[in-house]
Amino acid sequence: MRADFRQVVIASVVLLFSGALAFGQYPQAVTPGPNSVPVAVEGPSQGTTAPTPSEPAGTVATEPVPPANPYAGDLFSRARLTGDWWGARSALANRGLTFDLFATQFYQGVTAGGNERAWEYGGKLDYLFNVDGQKLGLWKGLFLNMHAETRYGTDLNGIDGLIAPSNIAMNFPDATTSITSITGLKLTQALSENFAVYAGKINTLDEYPLRYSPGLGTNKPGLEGFQNTSLVFNPIVARTIPYAAAGAGFAVLKDLEPVFTFTVFDPEERATSGLQNLYDRGVVLVPDLVLRTKFLDRPGAYNFGGTYSTAKYRSFDPAAYLNIPFLRSLVARNPATPLETGSWSVYANFYQSIWVDELDEKRNWGLFGQFGISDGNPNPVRFVANGGIGGRSMIPGRKLDTFGVGYYYLGLSDNFKALARPFTPQRDEHGVELFYNYAITPWCRLTYDFQVATPSTINVNTTITTGLRLQILF
Repeated sequence: MRADFRQVVIASVVLLFSGALAFGQYPQAVTPGPNSVPVAVEGPSQGTTAPTPSEPAGTVATEPVPPANPYAGDLFSRARLTGDWWGARSALANRGLTFDLFATQFYQGVTAGGNERAWEYGGKLDYLFNVDGQKLGLWKGLFLNMHAETRYGTDLNGIDGLIAPSNIAMNFPDATTSITSITGLKLTQALSENFAVYAGKINTLDEYPLRYSPGLGTNKPGLEGFQNTSLVFNPIVARTIPYAAAGAGFAVLKDLEPVFTFTVFDPEERATSGLQNLYDRGVVLVPDLVLRTKFLDRPGAYNFGGTYSTAKYRSFDPAAYLNIPFLRSLVARNPATPLETGSWSVYANFYQSIWVDELDEKRNWGLFGQFGISDGNPNPVRFVANGGIGGRSMIPGRKLDTFGVGYYYLGLSDNFKALARPFTPQRDEHGVELFYNYAITPWCRLTYDFQVATPSTINVNTTITTGLRLQILF
């Protein structure tokens, strides 16, 4: 039956895209925005803040602000270090082809607690390639997005003692080695201004809809805001959602932004592998609703959804977004632990602006929260409750800076605690993170990050980590 279901899923995807090609033209090409979920398209103008005529004189002199074309301007005002490549880059963008390279370096240390006190250096290279089919001369509504990553060096995730890694970016594509891999390759076809279908290898962190500083820089979670996994991504879905997953689905759009999406994922982690043996283990169904509001004339986003997987798991099985303590020991000591069929979770996330720049709505800061509950077996996380403040700086002359302060509480399940109790007792994990992201230029940002956490492993003392992150947008 599973093989038959897999064939139905694959056939449905083929039919969806065949229908898209046969559907023909519609009045206007859909261009999803920067905060989109699975139909998100990264374009050359995203992550920029163009000066407006009403901005006070001297803004560029006190803090360079990139123009609408991120490749234009001098070395200290453009949004990308390498500029326009003598006009070639903007010419390619006008033909629907864009390429970005982001280099992010981390130097962090465990200064107290944890499994080990040490300072580590490592980094990421993120390569983003995007195709707009209409501009390329193919047909309207066609988009192709690729995300490749290089991870190198070392990080704190193996020594901080946390079940939710303190540096989510360095956990992928493979936390154990230096590696380059394609973690996202997604094809999207908009059938109208209000409906689109998509399929491919989907980077689920890229698609996470909640942003605390919208419209700035890379727009990639973990690279310019919070770093702790619990404050970047809702860990309630960690049991069922891979980091890079094969998937297909549809999106309902409003004002060219996704309002509702439904995705059928393969449960297998594919960050460093291809798309072979699709849906052999079952399927993960993910409905997701995003409501964008204007409460008291201030933008907000409210996100509700859930996951249901038909695959088989144990609570101590590997999970892409978690570091299960002493995983090998758990497996060795509990070989007879039965596999549970199916796993579910529900979540609610929100961001509500409190302060908004009158001249630039994207420049705002506000409150955010992430909440969730799961089955507790096989999900090792029973509930999640996170919150804080974050967004763009209000400091005069520092329009591109961002900041955040957040608290997270990760309630581990009784089943997971019982399995771990004989040799590595577990408790709920909670902590605080703060960061300030200083824009040296529009293409170069330096972040200070500080975290204090009570690790899930009882015999590990309170962990304090601190460090710097330097990001350059090429």
